[in-house]
Amino acid sequence: MLPEGYVVLNFEGNKAYIRRDRLWQLRRVCAAVFDCDGVLLDIRDSYNKAISKVVAFVLEGLTGYPFPVDLVSDEIIFLFRKTGGFNNDWDTVYGVLMFVLSGLTEKLRGKLKRLLERTGRRQCAFERFFEVTQTAKEELKSFGSGEGVFEGLAERLKGFASLLDATGAASVDRNLLTASGWSEDFADYYKALKRFLYHSSEVGRSVIPTVFEEFFCGSGLFREMYGIEPRFCKDLGMVENEKVIVQRETLGWLASIFGKHNLGIASGSRPQPAKHVMGDLLGKFRSEALVFLDTMERAERERSNKEGRYVSLKKPHPFSLLKAVEAFDPFDFVLYVGDSMEDAIMAREAAKVANHFLFVGVYHYTGLEQSVLCSFLEAGCDMVIPSVNELPSVLEALRREKR
Repeated sequence: MLPEGYVVLNFEGNKAYIRRDRLWQLRRVCAAVFDCDGVLLDIRDSYNKAISKVVAFVLEGLTGYPFPVDLVSDEIIFLFRKTGGFNNDWDTVYGVLMFVLSGLTEKLRGKLKRLLERTGRRQCAFERFFEVTQTAKEELKSFGSGEGVFEGLAERLKGFASLLDATGAASVDRNLLTASGWSEDFADYYKALKRFLYHSSEVGRSVIPTVFEEFFCGSGLFREMYGIEPRFCKDLGMVENEKVIVQRETLGWLASIFGKHNLGIASGSRPQPAKHVMGDLLGKFRSEALVFLDTMERAERERSNKEGRYVSLKKPHPFSLLKAVEAFDPFDFVLYVGDSMEDAIMAREAAKVANHFLFVGVYHYTGLEQSVLCSFLEAGCDMVIPSVNELPSVLEALRREKR
C-alpha cells in the first residue's frame, strides 16, 4: 500500500520513498552528513553480535549459569533503539542485564547482593569482575538457577523494551524500580548491581564498557584505542566482521552533486573502528566535518564543568550534526542520513535550531528491513531509501524533475 504523501521510486525490487511536501527542499540540498554504523558500514555481525555476546558473558559470570550467546536478537536490539534512547550499545547491554538480573528469585538476588558487597571493590574492571565470578560459580549455582528467568525471556525483553523511551538507561531504571513497588531490599540490590556493572563510562574501570570494547575491538585495536592491556578478550574482535556499505562510486557521484568538500560524518562511535574498516574512503569526507564520539566527549566535559552538572551531548542530542555542518556554512539545506530513530530524532532536533536539515532513513542493512522501513514512514521522515548507494540516483531524479 502506497504511504500517504510519499512519492515512490523502485530500485531493483527495493523502494525509495520521498515526501511530496519536501520535494522543493530536497532539490536545494547542498551537503550531506552521514551516520557511520549501519549507513556507511554494515554492523549486523559486529555491534549487534557484540551486544548479545557481552550479555551472555556477564550473566554467566554473575550467576554461574550459561546463557545462550544469541539471547539478544536483532529484533530486541531494534526495539531498544526504536525508543530513541539507545544509540550507545553499552546502554542496551545495561538495559538487558538489569532486566534479567532483576528477575532473579528473591533468594538469588539477596545472595548476589551480598556477594557484590563482599567482593568487587577493586578499581580494575577485570579484577572486580573476576573476583565476583569465581565466587558466583561456587556459591550461586548451588542456590538453584531460578529457571523461571529463562522461560519466555525473549518475549519479556520485547515487552520491556516497549516501556522504554528516549531517556535510555534512565528509563530502564525508572521502569524496573517502579515494577518492584519500590521495595527497599530490591532498591538496595539494584543499586549494588548498577554500581558494579556500569558506575561510569570509563573503559578499564567500569565493567560493561570494558567488556564490550574488548569483545568488539579485539585485543590489538583495544590496546591501540585505550592504552590498556586487554584481559577479557585476547582474540580478534567483532569489528573484523564489518563490511563497507558505501561504494567508492557513490561518494564520487555525491561529490559531483554537492562538491567534494560537502560530505561529512556525525557518528556516536569512536573514529578508530571506522578508520580500521573504511581505510582511505574516509578521505572522501571533509576532515573538518568528521564528528565522532571523542569530539562529543570533549564538549561534554567542557559544558559539564561550565554548568556544574553532567551534560549529555550524545544522540539524539543534535550536537554532533550541528558541529559537523559548521564546516559547510553557509548552506541552504543539508541531508542527514541515518539508520535508526535516534538519528531521525537528532535531525528533527537540529531542525529546531536551524530549519535547514532533512532526514534520510536507510533500511536495507538493518537486519529488520520491514520494521525499520515502517518506523521511518510512520515517523514521517523526509526520505526513506534502501541504502546510501541509492541516494545519488534519487537526488539526480529530483533535480531532473525540477528542470
